[in-house]
Amino acid sequence: MTEYRLKSNKILKVAAALATLGFAVFGIWRGLDSALAFLSTAGISVLSLWVLARGIDLLGQGSTSWLKGFGFVVRFLVYALALSAILKVYPGHSLEVFFGIFLSILAIGIEALIESYKNART
Repeated sequence: MTEYRLKSNKILKVAAALATLGFAVFGIWRGLDSALAFLSTAGISVLSLWVLARGIDLLGQGSTSWLKGFGFVVRFLVYALALSAILKVYPGHSLEVFFGIFLSILAIGIEALIESYKNART
C-alpha cells in the first residue's frame, strides 16, 4: 500500500506542475480570464483525482460498505456541478475547460511514461 501512495503522490505532483505550466501558457496566450478558467477546471480535476486516490485507500483497508461506493458517485456529481458552474462563469473558454478536465489523465500518462522509462533502464 505504501508504494501505491508514493505513486499517487507523484501523479499529484505532476498534475500540480502541469497546472502551473498550463496557467502560465493560457495566461500569456489568451489572457488572465483564460488562465483562471483553466486553473479552476484543473483544480477540480486534481481534486477529483485526489478524492479517487483516497477512496481507493479506504477500499484497500478491507472493510467495504455502501457508503464508500456512494462516495464515488458523489464525486462525479460534484465534478459535474463544478464544471457546470465553471462553464457559466467562463462561457467563452471551452478550450481551457477541456484542457483542465483532462489534466489528471495527462498527469497519469506522464507518470506512467516516467515509470516505464525507469523500468526499461533496469
